[in-house]
Order: sequence, then C-alpha cells, then structure tokens
Amino acid sequence: MRGIPRIIQTPTDLQNLFAMAQNGELDKKSLASRCNDLLAKQYHTVPILSADGAKITTYYFPECKVNTTTSEGLTVKSVKHIEDPEPEGEGVQYSQTEITLSKAPADKATLSILLDDNFLKHNKFDLDELNYIRGVLAR
Repeated sequence: MRGIPRIIQTPTDLQNLFAMAQNGELDKKSLASRCNDLLAKQYHTVPILSADGAKITTYYFPECKVNTTTSEGLTVKSVKHIEDPEPEGEGVQYSQTEITLSKAPADKATLSILLDDNFLKHNKFDLDELNYIRGVLAR
C-alpha cells in the first residue's frame, strides 16, 4: 500500500491501518493526522459574523441547540434564530442565528458545534478506541 486513503470509512479500516502503522508499513504521523480529521467530523463549523463577549452571530444554523458543546469545550446557553426581514416565499425564513455561549470563544473567526448525528456515530466508530490509537501513534 502506498499511503493512507483520504477517507477512512469504517472502524475496520482504521484498525487495519493502525496495525500497518505499528508494523512500520505506514507513516504514523500521517495516520495520526487522519485520526484527527475523523474527530473533526463530529463538528459542524460555521463562520462567526460578529462577536460581543459570549454572544456571537452567524449565518442561520439550525443544527445548533441549547446545551450542545463547541470544539473549545464551551456550552451553548441560548439560541435565537433571526427572521429574514424580506422573505422570498411562503413561511418564515431565517437569515442569522444568535448564540450565547458559556463564555467568550477564543476563536473569533469560526464556531464548531458538536453534532448529535455525525459521521463517527453513523459509521459506528468508538471514540475511546480512536483516542487510544491517537495516543499510541503520538509516542
């Protein structure tokens, strides 16, 4: 095998690649990077349009719910969807979402929210196993 596939589809793929890395057939740093990419698939990232302390505004973000967590470990305290002042069709349309976090985010450019329904859960990846593999590869 020449390298690591761009997308690791299943836990079995990950286990096989891990075994290959331990046997010296694959670069451990590359596989560790792919593991980090897998972990990132748990989050939906949106740009922050404006930030005022713990209150941020972004484009309409219906996946954001109260009590979800961000990639920084902050908690979403409130979510308010702002209606579009000039809707182009039937029904209510939203243009932006105001989100209040437990404290001001360190990253003022993007916000990453942990999704309940994400790639890792769909494909039955075990987070403990993934973190174990990352730890072994880091040595």
